[in-house]
Amino acid sequence: MNSHSGHPIIPLPINPKSLGKVDILAPVTYQGEGFIGLQDLPRLHDECSKTQPTDGFHCAIQSHYEGEKPVMEISLQGRMHLSCQRCLQPLLFELAQKKRFVFVKTEEEADEFPLDNEDEEAMVASHSFDLLEAIEDEILLAIPYAPKHPTGECQLSHEEGGSDRQNPFKVLKSLKK
Repeated sequence: MNSHSGHPIIPLPINPKSLGKVDILAPVTYQGEGFIGLQDLPRLHDECSKTQPTDGFHCAIQSHYEGEKPVMEISLQGRMHLSCQRCLQPLLFELAQKKRFVFVKTEEEADEFPLDNEDEEAMVASHSFDLLEAIEDEILLAIPYAPKHPTGECQLSHEEGGSDRQNPFKVLKSLKK
């Protein structure tokens, strides 16, 4: 935190209740660190092929002011299991990402915000900003569109992926006769 900002530092617990309504417009700086489980991120949970207690994301949050604008820096690190689109078996997706939210007063200011830095995004500040939803959005955007194991690492069984696999269209050919 910037000790010269003149704003009191407020601890921000990393849980759904406190992250669901963060007063970005309050003259304070926030800092917090903790773990967000997949059970607290319902849209991410729906993307999982399986869940384990260790799946989720460690989150570190620090805010400060740059001039009149509140800025929040978020560091995410964690994992979840997705389905491989080749073999449909679980695929471990690991994420380590930093995001910087610059809070502006209006939608127009957000629309005019430069898009040249993917790690920085403009958000409209409010007295009840849903930071948990913004974090979940960032993780969803980081998930590959079609997650796949690296080539050669899929868990296809020999019956399914072997060279003696029977062509399913042979049955159709025999019906045509």
